[in-house]
Amino acid sequence: MAGETPDQISSIFWDYMFVGGGLAASVVSHRLHQFDPSLKILVVEAGPDASNRSDIIWPNSTNLIGGDFDWKDNSVNQLHLDGRSINLPNGKALGGGTVINGGGWLRGDKYDYDLWGSLTNDARWSYDGQLPYMRKTETFWNNTTNPDQHGHNGPVLIQSATSTDRAFPLRDYALRSWAEVGIDPLLGLDANAGNPLGVGELNENKEEGRREIASSIYPLDGITVLTNTLVEKVLVEKTDHAEDGNGAVAVGIRLACNTEIRGREIIVAAGAVRTPQVLMLSGVGPAGELTKHGIPTLVDHPDVGQNLADHGLFFHAWKVKDPSAGWAVGSPNPLFSQPQYGLGFPFDLIVSSDVRKEGLAAAIAEDEGAVPDPSSHPLLADKRTFVEHVFMYAGAADGSLVTFGAIMLLPTARGSVKLASADIREAPLIDPNFLGTAVDRYVAREAIKTQIKFAGSDATVIGREILNGEAGAAGFDEVLSTNSTDEYIDARIRAGFGTSFHPMGTAAMGKVVDSKLRVKGVRGLRVVDASVFPVAITGHLQVATYALAEQAAEIIYADHTNSS
Repeated sequence: MAGETPDQISSIFWDYMFVGGGLAASVVSHRLHQFDPSLKILVVEAGPDASNRSDIIWPNSTNLIGGDFDWKDNSVNQLHLDGRSINLPNGKALGGGTVINGGGWLRGDKYDYDLWGSLTNDARWSYDGQLPYMRKTETFWNNTTNPDQHGHNGPVLIQSATSTDRAFPLRDYALRSWAEVGIDPLLGLDANAGNPLGVGELNENKEEGRREIASSIYPLDGITVLTNTLVEKVLVEKTDHAEDGNGAVAVGIRLACNTEIRGREIIVAAGAVRTPQVLMLSGVGPAGELTKHGIPTLVDHPDVGQNLADHGLFFHAWKVKDPSAGWAVGSPNPLFSQPQYGLGFPFDLIVSSDVRKEGLAAAIAEDEGAVPDPSSHPLLADKRTFVEHVFMYAGAADGSLVTFGAIMLLPTARGSVKLASADIREAPLIDPNFLGTAVDRYVAREAIKTQIKFAGSDATVIGREILNGEAGAAGFDEVLSTNSTDEYIDARIRAGFGTSFHPMGTAAMGKVVDSKLRVKGVRGLRVVDASVFPVAITGHLQVATYALAEQAAEIIYADHTNSS
């Protein structure tokens, strides 16, 4: 990295300029520099370099969500969440979301990657096409579990409860209880082998509990970096060259301070919220949206800012019958005072589930206006990873509570990112459209019903022997025997639903970019971040983004070599 000023940088003609210095930009710029150290590469990041900040080393730091490194975005009022506006954390620092995320390492379901490859007619983006890059990214915590699925020499170090010697007292009880509600353990408890449906062991990308920032584990040495610098737009010019499709070429960027910097190729990597904002401010987006804000339409791209998907999240807490028995963190159990219990999340299992197909078919019919064919409908014909269940052995300082979380991994509703104004300093209008379909509402309700059965009924050993009712308003356990279960559950979900901060899809491959990540109709402009995901990835998005970026670097450099 270097300490040049914007004025000094503007005198250089760059080979590659990155708008945004998050996870994807860190990986791609690092790899391009490895391939050819003579390349002139510039990374421009709106936030600071946080790599030396000791207050974020641990992912449970209080200075993360809502802190110095968060854009502090909020959604527009959500129609299906009682009109609430939802906080939408988004990393604003070199390394992007890896500066503020929790560190869950879950790649998702093979089905969704294969759907991605099928939609784009490019096998590189199928599961098998991306697997080599998932493996290249990671150093898995052991060499024996599914070695053909895991990497052992990558920059991202992966840990588990087993590898950090965290033997939680409730582990065996949780395994038994999941089996009692019909969810069995995965082979080797490996939820990162492409088929996550079942009970697996949680993996985290942490080095003995410490945060791994993308820009540190993919060092930016030899790359020029501007931090605390906002890019106003990409400079796009009309041209008469036939190879430019509808006649546009990206020639540089303009900073919010009005400095213009020129280069051969611009790579927008600002994330699923700000990538579409930058594209639209550059004149690349829906003509109607641009005209509304007085922005000349250089390329009419109706899909820019559309297709937004996010993984919704709902938490609820349950009372421990006997806190003195030492089941939960905060209890008198001396086990939890051992230092290794501070090295990761206070749980060890991660559970993914499908939903009952009969009710799902009814919800699909409500959304689509026709009874679906169960043999061909993509949500019915195969098992799908709809929900991630997180059962945490913590919830109160005295060990009297445990916490359940439900993450809705396969949303069918789609939202949008639109401009609030033509000023890059003003956050865009973000509408995740949470629970915007009958399918999504059904899935959320079914997820909570499964968790109520697990925690609040006699069907499981945990419900019978360990817990003593839900700690919420009336309590989920109290509605098990009433006739208003669905209505009460739905109301609670609407009141407490939020985000797991996994936005994606707003510059979708096949619509906005091609399968080489080039913005359609604009020469010299690419997008590399989660906004290009054309389908909902049913995992924690950093894994897919690392793999995307590793492959993108090879695609970009191959094009550079061919053009040279």
